Amino acid sequence: MERIPEPELMKKKEQVISYDKADFLEGELNLINQISHYLLRENISLNEKDLIVDLGCGPGNISEKLAIKWPNTEVIGIDGSKEMILRAEYNKEISMNQRKLKNLRYICSDIKDIKSTNFLLKKEISLLVSNSLIHHITRLEDFFNTIRRFSSNITVNFHKDLKRPLDEKSALELKTQCSDKYDEILTNDYYASLRASYTFKELKNFILENDLSSLEVFEDGDKYLIVYGNV
Repeated sequence: MERIPEPELMKKKEQVISYDKADFLEGELNLINQISHYLLRENISLNEKDLIVDLGCGPGNISEKLAIKWPNTEVIGIDGSKEMILRAEYNKEISMNQRKLKNLRYICSDIKDIKSTNFLLKKEISLLVSNSLIHHITRLEDFFNTIRRFSSNITVNFHKDLKRPLDEKSALELKTQCSDKYDEILTNDYYASLRASYTFKELKNFILENDLSSLEVFEDGDKYLIVYGNV
């Protein structure tokens, strides 16, 4: 199936509300566990000297879970959509875990513009995470240039995203499955995201062709891809 890019930012309030109301808990906890297992395997521990950045943080679901999982670190969520950041700040304010989120803050900025050397970061990033961000980026080089700019030799990258289906029939089947659980707005956005996603081969070839061989790509089941390692 040919890739069809979608808008890089979710700016419509109804999209943000629909996304925020959806229950993605199982997938979010799975991502946190995958990151934790990877760090454990690499014998990496995170403490008060460490900074975690969640790129394309949306309404803050993953950012909050990162802050709770590693309470002694500093966690920053970044998103280019003002509506998403407003929702993330609101969710933080009303969270039952509010006391556990004092190490978390948000910044609204296009990730391609923000620089790790400006007011944002007072220390190097130890863990750079994104969830369902890569498919929003029109050109792969923009995504990988961003993580290169954010990363130092200590930065662990862990980025999970949708995998583009092989054909339109498969995409429509996944859309139907989504419609059984979520509203029409989210279902249509999910279908657009499937069409905008990259394939394993596209990500792997880009990494091999652009001096990024320290990164690995693997297929996480039938629906997801994960890019991880150091840049």
